[in-house]
Amino acid sequence: MLAPLIGWELLYGFALFVYATYLLFDFGGSHARVSNTLVAILTGGVAAPYLVSLVGNNSTLVGTTTIGLFVSGVLLAVAVRRYPVMTGFPKADHVARTRVVETLQEAIVVLDWDDHILDLNEAAVALFDGSGSTMIGEPIRSVIDGLEGTDLPAGATGTVALRTSKGRRQFQFSVSGVDEAATDHADDPVARTVLFRDVTDRQTREQRLTVLNRILRHNVRNDLDVVLAYADHVDDEELRTGIRESTSGLLELSKKVRDAEAVMTESTDPPEPVDLTEVATTVVDQFRTDDNAADISLVCPDEIWISSHRAVIRLTLSELLENSLAHTTKDSPDIEIGVREVSDGTVEITVSDDGPGLPEREQEILTAGTETQLKHGQGIGLWVVNWAVTQLGGDLHFRENDPEGSMVTIRLYEARR
Repeated sequence: MLAPLIGWELLYGFALFVYATYLLFDFGGSHARVSNTLVAILTGGVAAPYLVSLVGNNSTLVGTTTIGLFVSGVLLAVAVRRYPVMTGFPKADHVARTRVVETLQEAIVVLDWDDHILDLNEAAVALFDGSGSTMIGEPIRSVIDGLEGTDLPAGATGTVALRTSKGRRQFQFSVSGVDEAATDHADDPVARTVLFRDVTDRQTREQRLTVLNRILRHNVRNDLDVVLAYADHVDDEELRTGIRESTSGLLELSKKVRDAEAVMTESTDPPEPVDLTEVATTVVDQFRTDDNAADISLVCPDEIWISSHRAVIRLTLSELLENSLAHTTKDSPDIEIGVREVSDGTVEITVSDDGPGLPEREQEILTAGTETQLKHGQGIGLWVVNWAVTQLGGDLHFRENDPEGSMVTIRLYEARR
């Protein structure tokens, strides 16, 4: 308002234009979703009338201003049509980032370099049974019980037992440095964020599995060996045969679970180059014995390589072949293993047979990923296959074979020759 009174309106307008242009370029440079081309077009669209008027002749000032406005209209039209100028995506982006942090189930606490709380999300407030206003500014160890003796430098990770509104729980924590801007160096952060993830249920589940596996591997197996020894002293042939067959089946099941555990543990190691043709050939040769009347064929190229885990793939193929042989109703079943690289660069392994097919209930259980007392599978073999394919990051599909039987397809990704 004062600028026109003292005759500085042009200077004031120019100063506003320069400052606004600076803000626009600064925003475009700091926001990855704003194109530099868009910034240039908007700047040119706003500046065009003034620039054209300045370079034009004073006698044709109206004409040059009209030309400048026309150029401005064209540039602004391009900006509106080509880029989301009229949308609120920068604001939406900011709101989305804020709400994502607030709605995370994991607790997040922001600390300064004296371990005082600068900020925390809603999950942290609820978990540690306090209020945000009273927790901010306090030392984290006075707010969260269980962090005594735990250092929280940037990059630190670990597991701690913390007292929460749900009782004592186990948490996995990770500490990250907060930079002032994207261009700052990571070794000079201005604050730290600590993320707490509740792993109590996962650790308890892992402990249960470890104990049950130990019981299955040692206690049950040892007792079954004793039963087999006593079976030899049973006079009734039919009874003795029944005992031995049932006990041998349980021992085989115990061995299968033990092998599955060993292979699943191995799949956590880094992958290695694996020739699927060589693995499939080894598995087929293993089942082509004089005692096995099945006709097992292999259709595959001379070699096909992927980066994966040899033992896991071998176990998967063995389980599928064994499942086909165990459930066949024919004296000489036909089983075919196919290995091929599909057009999109992935690899498919198929196991086809002419047996009775996979029961629909078995497929539903595997798809659901769980069993109940009323709905459960006939064994553990297909579960091992399902777990193995999941560990390999692949897909598992079942369908009926033509004219009869079943076809199991495993798709593995990241194939390379």
